[in-house]
This record gives sequence, C-alpha cells and structure tokens, in this order.
Amino acid sequence: MSTGRWHTPLDAAPAPTVIAVGAAESGLGKSVVASNLAASIAGLGRRVVVVDLDFRAPRQHSLFGVAAPEDGLEAWVERKRARRDELAASTPVRNVRILPCTAAPGAPPSMEARRTFMRELHDLDADVVIADVGAENRDDVLDFFEANAFRLLVTSREPRALEATYAFLKSAVLRAERKHGGQARAVLARFSGGLIGNATEQPEHEETFHAFCRLVREHLGIPLTVFGCLTASERIVQSIVARQPLIARRGIDDNVRQFHHMAELLMNEQAIPTRDCPLDGDPVDVPVGPLPVPVEGYMRKNTRYPVDWAATLELPTSATAVRVRDVSASGAAIETPTKLRVGDIGVLHLDQLSGHPAIGVVVKNIVGAGGRVGLGFTERGRVPPRLVAAARAALARSSS
Repeated sequence: MSTGRWHTPLDAAPAPTVIAVGAAESGLGKSVVASNLAASIAGLGRRVVVVDLDFRAPRQHSLFGVAAPEDGLEAWVERKRARRDELAASTPVRNVRILPCTAAPGAPPSMEARRTFMRELHDLDADVVIADVGAENRDDVLDFFEANAFRLLVTSREPRALEATYAFLKSAVLRAERKHGGQARAVLARFSGGLIGNATEQPEHEETFHAFCRLVREHLGIPLTVFGCLTASERIVQSIVARQPLIARRGIDDNVRQFHHMAELLMNEQAIPTRDCPLDGDPVDVPVGPLPVPVEGYMRKNTRYPVDWAATLELPTSATAVRVRDVSASGAAIETPTKLRVGDIGVLHLDQLSGHPAIGVVVKNIVGAGGRVGLGFTERGRVPPRLVAAARAALARSSS
C-alpha cells in the first residue's frame, strides 16, 4: 500500500509468462535488468523464477545474495522427474526464486540440450519466468522462446553497442526469411519485444534509443520500441555490491520508477496482445558493422523529457484517460488501451498540472507494447513551453 502501485489479479494462466532478457554483447547490464524486473514483478503479487542462462558469466546468484550453486542447469534437466521447483533456490526477495547456473569454461551446452531445457521452463511452478540469456548464447533469445515469450534487449548508447544490437536484429530478419519466406515481414510485424536503454546520463541521451528504434523499424521491419530507459546511478552500483536488487532496497529514484513501470506493462496482457513470432532455427551470423545510416538522422529536433502524468484525451466521439510518458516542444507520448489511428485528432487535457492546460493533438504514430501512441501538437503558443518547463522541473526534483 505504501507504493500505490497497481496489482494484477492472481488468477494467472497455468503456463508461466516467459520473458527473455538478452544483449548483443556482454557488459551492457542485462543481468541487473533481469534481477530488478523480477523483484518488481514479484512486488505485483506474481511468483517469479529467474533462470540464469548466462553459461559463461552467471551472476543471478550473486545479485540476489544466494550461495553459488554446486552444479549447473544440466543437473536440473537430468532430474526432470523430480519436482522442478525443488531445484529453484529461494531468495531474500519475496516471491522470487532462482535457478542459478555455474560458469562453464568451454562452450555453452549444445543446442539440443538447451532446447530441451527451454521446453522445461514452461512447466515451472511460477507465474513468470525471467531468463537471463548470456551474450555467448544470445541466439537463444530468438531460438526457443517463440511460443510464449516477450523479448527484451538491453543496450547502451555507445556506437559499438548499437551496431551489435542492429546486427543481432538483422539476424532475426534473416531467420524469418529462411523460415517463413514471403511471409517473413508479416511474422516480424508480430515481433513482441522491446529495447531497454541503459546508462544514460541526461534526458537528451534517451533520444538515441528512440532514434535507433525508428531506424530498426524502417530498415528491418521489426516494430521495436523503447521499453524503458535507465540512468547511470551510484545506487545501482551499491545494490550490486550489497548483493541485493535495487528494487528491494530503500529509496525510490527514477530507475526504480522505470522498473515498476516496465513490470506493470509486462503484466498487462492487453498491452502485449500477441507473441506469435517464431524465429527458431540454425543461427545466422551477422558481422557487426556500421549502421546502414547514421542514427542521428532519426533523432527528433526537440528534446523529450520523461514524465508520468495523468491526462484525458478528448476525441470527437468520446474521452479516455491516458498516461503521458514524455513531452517535448512538439508533442507527447502517451499510453492508452483505446484503439487509435494515425491522423486521429483530439485535445489533450493535462489534468494533473496546475491550471489543467489543454492542447490540440494529432496521432502521429502507434508502436510497440503498452498501447504507446505518439502525439503531435497542433497548436502553438504558451502551452508547449509550459509543459516542457514542468517536465524539466519534475526531472530536476527527482534527481536532487
């Protein structure tokens, strides 16, 4: 009750929701993202099992303060006849258990062994399974989660990281073309996943990730969208040293709010209507190279500022409550379950702000999970600068 967060019903489907968290390269923060998402989802009343599939550099047992395992995931597969949850270790975080992994000096287990293990994940006694997929076996994000999984890719804004992420996504396109032929584009349009931008230092840096997603949508046909952005924070470093997820520690900052928001999106089944995008098959190696065009060409001219405001979108025939996620001098991004179309016009009422300002808007684009809609302002004047000033002031308060 102290957090005021929305809690989903507890009557979950028998098969757990699988969330695969990966990265195109090591050192981008995917393990920290996976552990904190698990803790945040558990705070919504869900039973979560974190599965460490980073066979070269497993970290989940350390991040949760659990003793290193004596044997690896292979032992869990070999003991399939036993209750599967017996091998899941409890953690200090309520509702979170983990299947840890021991570091393997050689190559990851064979593809067939990993495929067997992936099938077993759906039998775990859990509402949600979060798989921390290693960089060495990152193709597992595409391979074995096609039936009931949401894919999250973690990256930084460094050019090498973006280039590696693009190459990985291009391999998904080549897989789709090989598996589905002329239907590849239609299958990729159902790609259920998002990008998490990590280690930003100021609001302007978040635009790099939005621009990268626009580049991916145009050049690869994958409807990738920014699922969340995390700032570089000493508190995250402290949580790693303390062997405790940031979510489980005292204090709330922008990163904690981001994890809470991402958790709520992931648990909102209406926000992610389909996960039917099978891309399994033999790996396709795409070498890392320059992006097809500079990402700067896809950046907005006006800086967007993250917010979390309640608002009302008044349409010609109805009005609906929406959640404003960011604003700029030219528009805003909202989340709404209402079905909108590009070109729809309306008035956005900022109910939460002093004076209840209102401004005319037009729907510019609709992308990604969570019913995210991009609005453009159709009016000039004093309201857009006022919104930007309010967003900057709120950001300054949260950073102080």
